[in-house]
Amino acid sequence: MKKIKEIPIYHVPASIEWKNFEKKRIETADTTFILTYPVLTSEQIKHIGEVVRSNRNDYLALLPVQQIIEKIDQAIQKWLNPAYPLRQLAEKLLPEITGYDKEMVRLELKRYMRTFRKKELLRFLDEELDQGALLDEFRPRKSGGMSRAFGPAAIFHVFSGNVPGVQIWSIIMGLILKSACLGKTSFSEPLLPALFVQSLAEVDKQLAEAMAILPWIGGSSSLEERAIERAEAIIVYGSNQTVETLREKVPTEKKFLHYGHKISFAMIGKEALTSDYYAETVHKLAEDVSVYDQQSCLSPQTIFVEEGGAITAKGFAQMLGAELANYHKKRPRAKLADEEAMSIQKIRNVHQLESLRNSETTVYESHSDTAWTVIFHKSPGFAGSPLNRTIHVFSCENLEHAAECIVPYQQYLQSCGLAVAPQRLFTLADLLGTIGINRICPIGEMNRAKPGWHHDGGFNLLDLVRMVDIERNVEDYIERFDPDVE
Repeated sequence: MKKIKEIPIYHVPASIEWKNFEKKRIETADTTFILTYPVLTSEQIKHIGEVVRSNRNDYLALLPVQQIIEKIDQAIQKWLNPAYPLRQLAEKLLPEITGYDKEMVRLELKRYMRTFRKKELLRFLDEELDQGALLDEFRPRKSGGMSRAFGPAAIFHVFSGNVPGVQIWSIIMGLILKSACLGKTSFSEPLLPALFVQSLAEVDKQLAEAMAILPWIGGSSSLEERAIERAEAIIVYGSNQTVETLREKVPTEKKFLHYGHKISFAMIGKEALTSDYYAETVHKLAEDVSVYDQQSCLSPQTIFVEEGGAITAKGFAQMLGAELANYHKKRPRAKLADEEAMSIQKIRNVHQLESLRNSETTVYESHSDTAWTVIFHKSPGFAGSPLNRTIHVFSCENLEHAAECIVPYQQYLQSCGLAVAPQRLFTLADLLGTIGINRICPIGEMNRAKPGWHHDGGFNLLDLVRMVDIERNVEDYIERFDPDVE
């Protein structure tokens, strides 16, 4: 007989009471999980926003940032223990909720959590603010005077659900800034943010009292408007449509950070296609394409392959198809909705017809399903993908010249995975930076951005803080009011 286990996919301060709940069932081999979450009204959102702000003022705002980071690290250390019950729960339920392969979820979750250890957060804090203590007190400036950084009293986070874990970074960023958190999760993945805040509560209950994580259906205007009213800053992850819809509701005096739809690609120089390296290069790119089925904006949708290596660009595309097939056997792609499968079939049909008319295009594909697709183009170009392990490979004689094909897509560009000789790095980096890329990384690491990277080319903490300066002449002027002045 199956066990029945109830899992709350929300978190609110202990003083908040609920009467009405919705429930979703998830069946696994040995357990029926009942995911519970509250039925929300706009007045409840307003009240929750007031409570988390009040709790923040009473405790979180008074903590030194060093202590906050140490508490985050204690929660992260729990997640790095394979026997930790919440990690085991996440590893069991996330594949059921998202459809992603169990082993992929396990590996990527572990890798992701490692990036938030104490040493990484301290490094990130020093990089952005130079002095982390600026969040605690006024500190001397090199040019004279003093400055202090103040984070928003409360942040309204709107999370996407396509990639598990992305929400954790936004939550941690808010904590470092001593901001109360009101997070709206997506029903595509509502679990991990709630579990992580539960971990924080195990470390420090008062810390978690300044946080609320709640799922509700996107586009619920009354709920969104109340949440925006109670926040000083809004951070939105999601489609461009989601970003624009919410942007219209945010007053100009409030900070608004958004991370909408972006496209990433890879560039492979002939130096990475020698007889010693080409197999490794193909393998790394297959992983970049396969991890979370390209749902992340960091995943490549196009690959530029330079001719002149031990294998041709077309040979590379064929080998990539074989590697994607092997990867699918090891870690299968998530099951697709009919609309998603039709999008892949449509792009296959378009390019298969094109291949019949000329030899410029070749399609390599899984034959019994849409598990993977590689579309080879003999001439340089650029194209988006319907995702779900569908990739374009463009042949080029020279990567520097092929970069011109990317220029029309500047506003959508995100990351570039690069495999070239050392002497080409900065020439290509300058060129890519001019075109609009904001992150350059090694292939095989495209989906693993480090905390503190300049997301979409901006800052993280600096874009949210308000700086307060005490000018140097103030210090000189007030000395005269010292009753013990000479």
